[in-house]
Amino acid sequence: MRPLKKFSQNFLTNPFYQKKIVESLHLKTDNCVVEIGPGKGALTQHLIKSEAQRIMVIEIDPRMVETLQEKFQDQIEIINQDVLKVDFCRLSCGKRLKVVGNLPYHITSPILFHLIDYHRCIEQAVLMTQKEVARRVCAKPGSKDYGILSVITQAYAQVEYLFEIKRGNFFPVPAVDSALISVLFFRQVEGIANLELFRKIVRSAFNYRRKTLKNCLSRIFEEKVLNSLDQSFLKKRPEQLTVEDFKHITNLIDKALRDETTRH
Repeated sequence: MRPLKKFSQNFLTNPFYQKKIVESLHLKTDNCVVEIGPGKGALTQHLIKSEAQRIMVIEIDPRMVETLQEKFQDQIEIINQDVLKVDFCRLSCGKRLKVVGNLPYHITSPILFHLIDYHRCIEQAVLMTQKEVARRVCAKPGSKDYGILSVITQAYAQVEYLFEIKRGNFFPVPAVDSALISVLFFRQVEGIANLELFRKIVRSAFNYRRKTLKNCLSRIFEEKVLNSLDQSFLKKRPEQLTVEDFKHITNLIDKALRDETTRH
């Protein structure tokens, strides 16, 4: 079967890495695991040998669905759907899910944000992405890779850059190398009063990352709201602020907005 470009299909052909990725999930007998984009079943063949109680796969390509059905039969449950429309909480079976996948390059960030939306139902996600995206997810303040993806993901999870996989281990060979990351989701996000506001502030800040925080946020908040912040924050650029700084800024702005609403 010819890999389709519209689905960003690049199949991992090296059995060493296939096995190593599945091992990174540390599956136990009571785990329910969901694989995103199994393709022909390169990772799936190792998942069915694991101790996992239940294996579900999300595959959008009907050709691959047919192959998976023939190959694995009743050993797996196949969900023929766009992953961005899947409700992960409905798939959970009494315990938070484990998720694994070789993510399509063109929708890696949307998939990651979709998983973040279901963080209460997901314990861990082990994801293969292009190396540049993996670096962004795991980046620390002050680095050029640090941005929206870093701050939002790290507010919801403990992230770890596991290892890199060279492009020659895939068919067809992609134009970039890949890397594997582990995302251990917090059941509860601590220290943020308003999660929606937090995401809005982070996105607004990094949309103008070369400007000071005051210049970034003045586009969406009135000056009297920004006056509630410590001026030392406002003089910094977004990449100089830690995840905890963004949490603190969000809480101060949230309080200022609520106080303003109360006065009116």
